Amino acid sequence: MGFALGCIRLSYDDFCRLTPDEFNSVCKVYLDQEQSQYKDSWERMRMLACITIQPHVKNKLTPQKLLPLSWDNKKPRKAKAEHITAKEAEEKRKQIIALLGEKY
Repeated sequence: MGFALGCIRLSYDDFCRLTPDEFNSVCKVYLDQEQSQYKDSWERMRMLACITIQPHVKNKLTPQKLLPLSWDNKKPRKAKAEHITAKEAEEKRKQIIALLGEKY
């Protein structure tokens, strides 16, 4: 509740009316926005540093070379398709059914 009222600045009534799924969605959007603002401030800082230093060096600098950040080279993960044989698929199906049978 402290996060909702203090950080996200929801009113108490609005917080109480949210379902857990709705609150998770609000939190995700809030955290995405905060991360975007954080990255933006670092991008502006390294651009300013590059512009400031560029007249004093012989080679051309880029902001990425001057101040590499953790998110520069991250590429979105692509889900690898798992190729299994029909026999393996049947074995997995039987395992799942066995697990479900134990729980129900």
